[in-house]
Amino acid sequence: MGAAGTSQAERPSCGQGAESVKRYLGPAWVLVPLGLAICLSLFGDQTLYAVLVTQLDEVGLSLAGVGIMLGANRLIRIPGNPLAGVLVDRWGRRRLIILGMLLGALSTASYGLVRGFWPFLAGRLMWGVAWTLINVGGMAIVLDVSVHSNRGRLTGLYNSWLLAGLAIGPLAGGLMVDHIGFRPTMLACAGLTAAGLVVAAVAVPETAPFVVGGPLSEPRGASDLGRNPSETWRRARTLLRANRALLAASGLALVVQFASRGVLLSTISLLLQQRFGERVVIGSLMLGVASAGGALLGLRSLLASAAGPLAGLVSDVYIGRRPVIGASLLGGAAGFSLLSLATSVELVVLGVALGAISTGAAMAALAAWVGDMAPSGRQGVVMGAYATAGDVGSMAGPFLVFPLLSVVDIRWVYLFCALILVCALGLVWRRRDDDK
Repeated sequence: MGAAGTSQAERPSCGQGAESVKRYLGPAWVLVPLGLAICLSLFGDQTLYAVLVTQLDEVGLSLAGVGIMLGANRLIRIPGNPLAGVLVDRWGRRRLIILGMLLGALSTASYGLVRGFWPFLAGRLMWGVAWTLINVGGMAIVLDVSVHSNRGRLTGLYNSWLLAGLAIGPLAGGLMVDHIGFRPTMLACAGLTAAGLVVAAVAVPETAPFVVGGPLSEPRGASDLGRNPSETWRRARTLLRANRALLAASGLALVVQFASRGVLLSTISLLLQQRFGERVVIGSLMLGVASAGGALLGLRSLLASAAGPLAGLVSDVYIGRRPVIGASLLGGAAGFSLLSLATSVELVVLGVALGAISTGAAMAALAAWVGDMAPSGRQGVVMGAYATAGDVGSMAGPFLVFPLLSVVDIRWVYLFCALILVCALGLVWRRRDDDK
């Protein structure tokens, strides 16, 4: 795709790929439609995190079943991310993102149409496949259109769009569920994802190098990877072992996503329900627990989206990636410690805010750090491995936490998250010789 108003002779020719997109469209023109599509795709999934624990009778699930549903979509992404990374390197970013958006609209609609464990699980697994294609393709596009001097800022902007979906989705979804019910809300969210599909189909360009009109030409000798999952995994493992800093960054993504998305995202409504009952008073407002949980998740994502670009800029220009990541881990530990002790709504809000800022900063700096280390032509594989690590963490949270909550108070879960974030500092400083 060329820029609007560009003659055929001036359009990027096949084979120029990412460099042509940088020159003719610029990173902003690529990230705006991509980010908008990704933002819209997240509404249904994020609404579930805000309200599913309060809708057990409506969907026919137990509390343990909710933990499975909030983690199953991530479980399927663990084997899927490396394969998706190879596919976006081989067949291009655009077509797989469009396929992911289509699957996302179908899966979100299914939440409003089915009832019971197995039908709901099928929808969650479909969403897991959808998000794998969307996110790995999107991160590969960011690497395609960035260089070292602006990668932190661009990954921060990408994360800002993603976090906008994480913010608006649960906030709007929680309010809608309280007013019109769960099933109509899910169908409305499916319509928004379908709108994102249209945006992606019309405006997201192909940025992959070596585009030749069909599958990507593969001078990397990997033309069989998309058909051989075991070879895909073997090469991803080899790449990680050859670069210990890349392995450390993936481990950090696992820890951050376990605490922020795996635990906090799936338990905030339960925390409010346990501490304050079915109605939560915030200032002069009295909100249902679904609306209050959605509002807190919205605040969390808005703060994280604001922190990401700023942290990326600081890591690009001033102090490097590792100091930003280290400070973010300490901020996240402080936020979880506060949540474990909070007995008022104000302290809960402060704990969520601290965790949000630290998560936004950490994920922007981590993605930029991984991008710095990605070998040319292997961006999809690298980001697939990185996304897998994050999904292991975010998937493990609900699976571990909801059964555990039947025997321990939620405060001990939050203290454990604070502890592992502090311990993760060892991964930040283990190897400093290749710091960026």
